[in-house]
Amino acid sequence: MSVDREFQYKKSQIESYLKTAFQKKFRGNARISIRKRQKFMEEMTQKISKKFGKDVLCLVDFTKQGFVTLVSPARKIATDKGKLTQSFSHPQVFYTSHCIDRFSERTQTQDNCVIVLDSYMHDALLSYGEHEGYLTCPAGVFACEMENERMVTKTFINFELLSSEQIKKFYGPGMISTFPEEFLAEDSAESDFIIADEFPHLTDRSKV
Repeated sequence: MSVDREFQYKKSQIESYLKTAFQKKFRGNARISIRKRQKFMEEMTQKISKKFGKDVLCLVDFTKQGFVTLVSPARKIATDKGKLTQSFSHPQVFYTSHCIDRFSERTQTQDNCVIVLDSYMHDALLSYGEHEGYLTCPAGVFACEMENERMVTKTFINFELLSSEQIKKFYGPGMISTFPEEFLAEDSAESDFIIADEFPHLTDRSKV
């Protein structure tokens, strides 16, 4: 079965699955509240990724006539690093199967992993060039390498798994604004480490 035919087959399966779920959830022509719409979309995103794969782009939206869907295939390329999945939002970015698996495991993401990875990558690309082989975002660090004009994303290390030395390396004074708010302490006594620039007397040896 060709890639296009395989996708069309999966697309028809997903649309049929969604239609059946919609009819069971919302019987009749009663008005559907925004809260119920959001809950339905959240449930379907998780169920579709679990049933049909975490690399399928499936967006659900509502109109006056009911709901509409957009289903798109993830472009895959076979390489010596295994199968690479292309980003939906960033054409030159590809994720290894290892990266997708680790991301899903470490962040406990039940939704479409590629969509969530893309949202993190949007911020991470702003740090390109600061640390060779790595991109940083508030949620963690991507290990990447350039290969044939492609950025191959090998794995993702979420913030909680970074050591103190790694945090100092990737999130120095210039990167403090990218810290997740829940990791910032109001009292310096409660912090694991302190940015030296915040306390000039620590580096002013003339006062020692």
